[in-house]
Amino acid sequence: MFSLTAEANTAGIAVLSAAARTAVTALGVAGEGAGLVMTLLATDAATRLSGGEESTALVITVTNEGSELMLSLHDRGLPIVGPPDSVLPLLEHGVVTSISASASGDGNVTQVRFALPSYHQILDLDGIDSADAIVELTSEPVTFRELVPQDAVELTRTIYRCYGWSYPNGDFYYPDRVAAMISSGERIGEVAVTEDGRIAAHWGAVFLSPSVVETGVTVTDPAFRKRGLAQQVGDRLLERLIAAGIAGRLREPVLTHSATQHIALTEGATMVGAYLHYSQPLMQVGITQGMLTDRTSLSVAFTALQPLTSASISIPAPYLPFVQSILESSSWPRAFADVERMAVVPKDSALATRFDASNRLGIVDVTVAGEDLVEAVDSAMEQMRRSGAEYVQVRLPANQPALALVGAGLTELGLGFGTYIPEFRPATETHVGDILVTQWLADPAVDTEAFVYANVEVESLMNGIVDQAKEVGGRGLVQRRRAARRAQLFAALD
Repeated sequence: MFSLTAEANTAGIAVLSAAARTAVTALGVAGEGAGLVMTLLATDAATRLSGGEESTALVITVTNEGSELMLSLHDRGLPIVGPPDSVLPLLEHGVVTSISASASGDGNVTQVRFALPSYHQILDLDGIDSADAIVELTSEPVTFRELVPQDAVELTRTIYRCYGWSYPNGDFYYPDRVAAMISSGERIGEVAVTEDGRIAAHWGAVFLSPSVVETGVTVTDPAFRKRGLAQQVGDRLLERLIAAGIAGRLREPVLTHSATQHIALTEGATMVGAYLHYSQPLMQVGITQGMLTDRTSLSVAFTALQPLTSASISIPAPYLPFVQSILESSSWPRAFADVERMAVVPKDSALATRFDASNRLGIVDVTVAGEDLVEAVDSAMEQMRRSGAEYVQVRLPANQPALALVGAGLTELGLGFGTYIPEFRPATETHVGDILVTQWLADPAVDTEAFVYANVEVESLMNGIVDQAKEVGGRGLVQRRRAARRAQLFAALD
C-alpha cells in the first residue's frame, strides 16, 4: 500500500496528482488517468474546505485489490453526497471501473478503482458448447468441496454454459476478477466438481456487511441438472455460514422460474421484497425463451441464521403495509415504534454512494437520516441519473426513531418499497442495524407476464411492490404535465 499526505492547495494537489500517477504506473496501470482523477478529486475537496477545519490536509492511498488498484482520497471538508460530477464521465468511458463516496464524522472518503491488465482477460471459450446448444444429461461422478481461487476459470465457464453472455454480473466472465474476490474473502462458495475440475454446480455467498451475506450465483451445468446438485451445495454452504456465526442470509431468487424461490421458502426463509428492473436483461438456458427484453427483476428472501435481537422500527407510512405483511409472516422480534413528532432529528444526513456503470445501477446507503434526508437523497439520485442510472436503491436506517417522519416524502422522489432486512448493519448502542430499502426505476412499467411465483403469498407481495413502483414512478410525469398545463392556462390569460 502507498500513502501520501499534502495540503489542499495548488502545490499540494500537483504533488498528489504526480504521486498517484507514479504509484499506479509502477503497478501496471496507465498513470495519466490516475493523475487526472486525483486532480479532479483533490480540486473538489479543496473547494469544500470552508475554513476552520481541524486539518486541511488531503490523504491519498493506493492499494492492490487483486485485479484492480484502488485509489482513495480522504478529506475533512463539507460532507459529500457523492463523487464530484467531474469524475463520472471517466466511469462511463472506462477510465475507471467503479467510484464510491461516503461521509462520516471522520471526514469524506472517495474511492476510485482502476483495472490491472488481468482485469480485462475474459474467459476462454475453447471446448465450451454454445449457450443455446442441446446438451445431453450426464451421470458423471462429482465431489463436493469449498470454492477456491483456482476454481475461477471453471466457474466462469459454467456461468457461460448456463447464461451465455447474459449473466447480469459481468465480473463472472473474467477469471482473475473472480479469483481476486475469493482470495480476499469477499466471496465464498461450495461446488460440485468432476474429477477433471469441471464445476457441475455452485452456490456462493458475498459479504454485504460483517453480519449478513447474500447467497447466490446458483448455477448447475445444463449437463448435470435433475440430480439435486444445487440443493446439496446449498446445504453445505448453509452449514458453513451458521458455523461461522453469520447473522443473516439474503437470497435473490429470479422471478422467471420458481425453483430457487421454493428452495428458499423450504429452508425457512421469509420473502422480504423484490428488486425490480435491477440489472441488465438475461437469458437462462432451458428456462427463458432466449434473451429477455426487460431488465432483470429479483425476489428477495431473508433467513436469520442466529437469534435476532428484539428491536423497534420506524417505517414511513407509504412503506408500512409491506413491512407489516413481512413481519406477520415471520417470527422476528420487531415492534413498530410510535411516530415521534418531537423526536431528536440530526440536522445532516450521512450517506455513501456507489455506481455500477455496467448495470447502470446506483446505491445510496443512508446511515443517518437527518432533516435534509429528502434533499440529500434527491441530490445523490440526480447525480446517478445524469450518469445514466436505470435503477437506484436507497437503504435507510429502519431503527432510527425519526425515520417515519423525515422519510415520509420519499415516494415523491419516485421511490417505492424494495425490501426490509433485519440486522443488515453491525449493531450500535442504539440501533440493531435493520434497513428499509426503497427503489427508483427509470422505467417503472414492469411487465410481470414472465414472472413465476412459488405461491400466492409471494405473488401478492410481488404484485404489491410492482403496483407501488408504477404508482410512484408516474408521479413525476403527472407533475410535469400539470405544470405544463398551468403554463398554457396562464399564457392564455396574458
